[in-house]
Amino acid sequence: MRTQFAKILFLSLFLTSSAQAVEELVLREDSKFSPTLENRFSFIAGLNPSMTNAADVINFNFSYAKKMEDYWFDASLIITNGAFNKMTSNNFAATTTSDADLYGSKSMLTTFGLGVARESRYSQTLLPFDGMYEVISADLTYNIYKEKISNKSFTGPGMIAKFSLFKKFNDYVSMGPQLLYNLAVVKRAQDVDTETSSARSLTMSYVTIGFDLSFYL
Repeated sequence: MRTQFAKILFLSLFLTSSAQAVEELVLREDSKFSPTLENRFSFIAGLNPSMTNAADVINFNFSYAKKMEDYWFDASLIITNGAFNKMTSNNFAATTTSDADLYGSKSMLTTFGLGVARESRYSQTLLPFDGMYEVISADLTYNIYKEKISNKSFTGPGMIAKFSLFKKFNDYVSMGPQLLYNLAVVKRAQDVDTETSSARSLTMSYVTIGFDLSFYL
């Protein structure tokens, strides 16, 4: 009898605690959170996540997003100045330059992206702050890489994935950290007709952590 009573008491306490937890989650919802504004302009500066080599990859990202019901249509322009060895591995056939000459040299990568983004509020229930939300976006990209040591230009497709965690200050301004991943396969023009695609290609890849300042209009 005592065992049954203990089980019932435990179950009652568990259900009460669960109900309270759900109620707390609901209470943290902000009914005024979703703005009616349909245009988002974002300005982001990012760095290599390594504390000792943060300046090895620096990028500046401007993006414009247009609200389309539950999603945002996203267009991005990213200018990246980064060390060759932090963004790619040398393909001698493509660069015709030694690893030693390329190591540490910095060149410019320009990325144009188009894609979609989704805004959600999962962080609002996890963090002890009001006005928190996150934006996850994925873009298909076109990339232009100008390698200054070999003096060769590479172009090609790729993709970017972005995750931003925002603190909303009002209906017009939000800011917070952003994690960005950029992946692209670029290649230069043929020097001879028999040159294969792989012989003139580079795979570009990097991650940056930055600060996102967004305006809604």
